[in-house]
Amino acid sequence: MDASSAPRTGPGSPWSDAALSAWGKTDPASGQWFPVVHHLTDSAAMAGDLFDHYLPAATQTMLADLAGVSIAEARALASFLAGVHDIGKITPQFASQVSHTFPTVLAGMRRHGLDASRPYPDRIPHATLSQVIVQDWLRSEYGADPRTAATYACIVGGHHGRNPSKGSVAQARNSAGALGSGAWADVRREVLLGIGARTGIGAIWPTLAARRLPPAAQSVLIGLVIMADWMASNTDYFPYDGALDTATRLEQATDLLALPRPWASGPGTTDATTLLHQRFPQLAQWPARGIQRALVEASQAARSAPLLIVEAPMGVGKTEGALLASEVLASRFGQGGVFLGLPTMATANPMFTRTMRWLDHALGEDASVALTHGKAGLNDEYASLLRASWHGDIHDGDDADESRAVVNQWLRGAKRAGLSSFVIGTVDQALFAALKAKHVALRHLGLAGKVVIIDEVHSADAYMREYLHRLLAWLAAWRVPVIVMSATLPPAQREGFVAAYARGAGDPHPTPPDPGDAYPRITLYDGSTHDLSVAPDTRSTQVALERIGDDPGLVADRLSALLVEGGCAGVVCNTVGRAQEVFDALRGSVPDEELILIHSRFLAPERLAREADLVSKLGNAPDAHRPRRLIVVGTQVLEQSLDIDFDVLISDVAPIDLLLQRVGRLHRHQRSTRPRPVDEPVLLVRGVTDWESTPPVLARSTTAIYGAAPILRAAALLGERSSVTLPDDIAPLVRRGYDPALPPPPGWETLWSEAEQAAAQTLAAKRQRAQSYLLPAPSAMSSLDGWIDVDSGDPERAEREGHAQVRDSEDSLEVIVVDRVGDELRMPAASAFPGMVIPHGQMWGTGPDAPYARALAACTLRLPQALCHEGTIGPLIDALEGMVDASGWQQSPWLRGQLVLPFDEHGNVAISLPRGGNGHTDSYLLHYDSVRGLTAEKARDH
Repeated sequence: MDASSAPRTGPGSPWSDAALSAWGKTDPASGQWFPVVHHLTDSAAMAGDLFDHYLPAATQTMLADLAGVSIAEARALASFLAGVHDIGKITPQFASQVSHTFPTVLAGMRRHGLDASRPYPDRIPHATLSQVIVQDWLRSEYGADPRTAATYACIVGGHHGRNPSKGSVAQARNSAGALGSGAWADVRREVLLGIGARTGIGAIWPTLAARRLPPAAQSVLIGLVIMADWMASNTDYFPYDGALDTATRLEQATDLLALPRPWASGPGTTDATTLLHQRFPQLAQWPARGIQRALVEASQAARSAPLLIVEAPMGVGKTEGALLASEVLASRFGQGGVFLGLPTMATANPMFTRTMRWLDHALGEDASVALTHGKAGLNDEYASLLRASWHGDIHDGDDADESRAVVNQWLRGAKRAGLSSFVIGTVDQALFAALKAKHVALRHLGLAGKVVIIDEVHSADAYMREYLHRLLAWLAAWRVPVIVMSATLPPAQREGFVAAYARGAGDPHPTPPDPGDAYPRITLYDGSTHDLSVAPDTRSTQVALERIGDDPGLVADRLSALLVEGGCAGVVCNTVGRAQEVFDALRGSVPDEELILIHSRFLAPERLAREADLVSKLGNAPDAHRPRRLIVVGTQVLEQSLDIDFDVLISDVAPIDLLLQRVGRLHRHQRSTRPRPVDEPVLLVRGVTDWESTPPVLARSTTAIYGAAPILRAAALLGERSSVTLPDDIAPLVRRGYDPALPPPPGWETLWSEAEQAAAQTLAAKRQRAQSYLLPAPSAMSSLDGWIDVDSGDPERAEREGHAQVRDSEDSLEVIVVDRVGDELRMPAASAFPGMVIPHGQMWGTGPDAPYARALAACTLRLPQALCHEGTIGPLIDALEGMVDASGWQQSPWLRGQLVLPFDEHGNVAISLPRGGNGHTDSYLLHYDSVRGLTAEKARDH
């Protein structure tokens, strides 16, 4: 590889020969190399273009305001930082890496005084060196104090997704040999000044150097620099041997990238009903509901980007109202898109379809769209968008006025999909922005310019709320409008959401919301707290209550009597194991076609098929085929995910807000007739082995998920009454159910006290555990040095473990399932290619094999929390990685980084995990079948 492979420089170059001799990129396969100064000018130009055409107006304004400069000056800052992000490559330590592969390049550098012949066994990351160089330059050139200089320099230090710690920066600063002096320092100064001149930042630095840049701006700028660097590093967009005129290279790259512009919302009307009919023509025969009108009006009245907490009954159009409100908010405050987060993939998939219908009518111009959850690429509607836009096509047809949402090719992928204008996914995808993980700044960049909607927020437990509170603080710091929705919220949670958002906005002591029982209601925070009552527009429904024993046989007996003339019953259990027990008890007396089991431990294709079958039978669509008799046994999947309607409901006793959420599936849809004796709604509550004892005896498995305290509180409230009236009783019951002063019934005092103490200890432990992976609040830092301090030898593994920490649910780690038959691996029976042999230990999953890899990627299963808690998740991943040689699958975008669980021909697999630090192990036998799903039993202790 010789100097003839060097890129053309041409006469009149703005850079010295010494600067042009320093390499930044190499391609050993072709023998080409690229000067670092050219990559830096490409990156600066790309960042400027992204600032102009990708960042929404709200993000541009936020960055300018936080930096204390104009929007044009904020653009110059972003371009400059992208233009010097790799200045740490102009060091002998970095340059020496190609001593064996590109010796003529180093010889050329040596002729210009840049000697990189010395070996450096202990390498310092070039991003850290870049941070030191920029930080020291700001101090020496503009007199910035060290902490202020760090608030700008950390942006270049974080361009590989993880910021160095203050200790790492200090160590790099003391490594004079690694940095180089003399000609090295001269070239670096030339680049700093040259990029400054190109971006126009030189005159602004005296102002910036006297003002610390807040962390909210730092993280977004890191995301922008990463994005510009990735694009400028892609030789499809910026080839090594292409034209060297920066403007020409940028034009060619942006033409190929074809990134959609930010959404420019223009609702065109302030009337909620008119807007509803324009966006949802299928609802044109009805006026806007009260909650929809109130949401639009609150969005119009907010003095600044607000937090809106919406509490209203199930089925009153909260989601449609939130989408209408997002248009108003984006139009007023300059957001360029929407993030819509839901509790599960099961809710995210149908919401993607609903949102696409809204976008068909709401888009003024094309915008990018992404479905973000673990199975996004397996959603057929989303996949069709992927195929339609694979070559960068934006319009569907020749009519330039026709608006449609597209999936831009560059914006695909786990770390980039959140950068699309419209993102529909599980709430985890937003919570990951509060998680210490590599490239978290890309998530910040994606959220900072959107309206964020989080639906069914009641599904977040105390553990997840730690992440949600931290996310709200960051969103407020970016001035992001947020809409949080729930059918039921305890007053303390409402107050916690307001307090978290207010802290991020710089208000440490906001006025708490009214703790009263107004319902429906909207809580608005826009610098002040406003309680907005909403006129109810739903009829009241009285639901009879009946308490039954916990024996699964009693469920079978009561349903036999209740469904004697037909009807559709739901049985909601707190755990998968309890659901399987009830299902087993019913199988002997109920025909197979009248019995469905649904929970989270079925293979994804089988669960999706069950959900689709349920909606087709029990949904509200005109073509729904409601059976004469059906019993559906399930878990919280029924509580959160599906718009279905039961004639009668049996539920485990649960926290009162979740129990009321379950009741929302009872007589949910208007029907002319229902079979007797279920023509009037009745809720049967189980999970207590003896209701008559004092206190009642709770079934142990009932409390496994929620603990005893909220179960006892719900039992106490239900014991006072023979019915509940919805929606009238929702607010007072939820308020009382979470009131710390709620007294125990007589005779319950000892058990009540013990349960409350255990709940307090569990909550404290959850909050403490969440801190391990929780990002600091923006107000808790000066710079982002070391803000992602969770590390391991494998960053992707650390991230996978961290993602499992965002939820503290019954199920956690996800695996791909294969069948092992002898020495062969085969596709599961539930896959699109049942029984197909899968090569292992060799390259597979790309090219013509890609459709098969996609089909395999769909066959996922979530493992029980008993195997995935904090003490076992690391050994569990070790065990899974040793079960199947998937090394040859790592080039497949569908299978890369996935964990694989092989079941034998009997549907069994054993896993041994260490218990404690004394060498003991717990052995688990996992069994899977398509009737009951996954079971996991502890086999024995060693």
